[in-house]
Amino acid sequence: MMFSRSPRFAMGLTAAVSLVALHTSPALAFDPSGNEVADAFLALLDADEGTVESYGSVTSSGSSVSISDLVIADDGDEDVKVTIANTILTDGELQDNGRLKLSALGIENLKLAADDGGMSLQTLKVTELMLPSAKEVSSDSPTVSPGYKTFEVNTVQIQDENGKVADIEKIYSAIDGMDGDIPTSGQFSVSGAVIDVKQLETDETKALTDLGYETLSLDISGSGKWDPEASTLVIPELKINAKDAASLSISLAFGGVTRDVITQLESKSDKPEEAMALLQNVTVADIKIRLDDDTLTGRVLDQEASKSGVETPVYVAGLTGSLPLMLGMLQNKELEGQVAQAVTEFLNTPGSLEITAKPGAPVPVSQIMGTAMLAPQMIPQILAVGILANQ
Repeated sequence: MMFSRSPRFAMGLTAAVSLVALHTSPALAFDPSGNEVADAFLALLDADEGTVESYGSVTSSGSSVSISDLVIADDGDEDVKVTIANTILTDGELQDNGRLKLSALGIENLKLAADDGGMSLQTLKVTELMLPSAKEVSSDSPTVSPGYKTFEVNTVQIQDENGKVADIEKIYSAIDGMDGDIPTSGQFSVSGAVIDVKQLETDETKALTDLGYETLSLDISGSGKWDPEASTLVIPELKINAKDAASLSISLAFGGVTRDVITQLESKSDKPEEAMALLQNVTVADIKIRLDDDTLTGRVLDQEASKSGVETPVYVAGLTGSLPLMLGMLQNKELEGQVAQAVTEFLNTPGSLEITAKPGAPVPVSQIMGTAMLAPQMIPQILAVGILANQ
């Protein structure tokens, strides 16, 4: 079984996910139940950053062990507390190396309370789970994260100190293939996310409210496949769909992604400069970025035209008329013409805008970085960049 990194999601959801990846403290704050599987799980929750304050009961039924009314406190903040109505551990096996193997972990009605807000979720289920041992998570080496097959959370609510800021219907993640302990393919999705834009006081959300968005409904999905034999990494599509605004999709294909590169990237996850050096021999084979507009572009153009004191068609005409001057920096007449035509068409009739990079042969990242420093205007040529509108 692999040790994949547990999914990390925005805002308070991280707290729920981290329940299966906490550091274990040397001494236990809770009274052992006498059930080997339950006590091993409670030991992982009774962390150096948290304490299992109490639990109601531990019961067994067939291959399942249930822990009721868990209460977990944050040692670093007395105002933070997590309660879980029911935790179900299925087919639990304590391994010789101290790891805890489960065919499924289920959590029902989790609530995280804090003085600056909190979160709740109705259900969380992880399948084919392998939790690291206490020794592994308490060592000085990078934390070994839980290995799993599928991860699903339903009905999430997130609050700040003034009330609810977001709902999420479902979060899902799956590991579909493995090469030893390294995942080779997987997928994830966040569906039915609704953010109360008015409730969040940031520059970004103010810009959205100025455009007339009181809430923002999002669906996010993505997948990826790494072929260790061919040393290729393909992300068919990473898509963010904001209803009544726009959707953005990205697809990527890379070469030179060897087992050694993947292994070293894992070990240097906390050293970004060293990690970046490992990417020098990775090659870019294909990139596609596509924006499908709904109402976002029209709202932005109307807003900017209003600020300029002109009608929107007049503002767009002035914007597109200045394109040749702005595009001169490309020093590529053919591409300048493509960009000017596509952007003009898109601004006059917002539909879709698609940018592609399809070099005849994969281009090393080191070459791209070197070109960016010495002759940035040449990047579109070495990557064979193209642009189309409303296709």
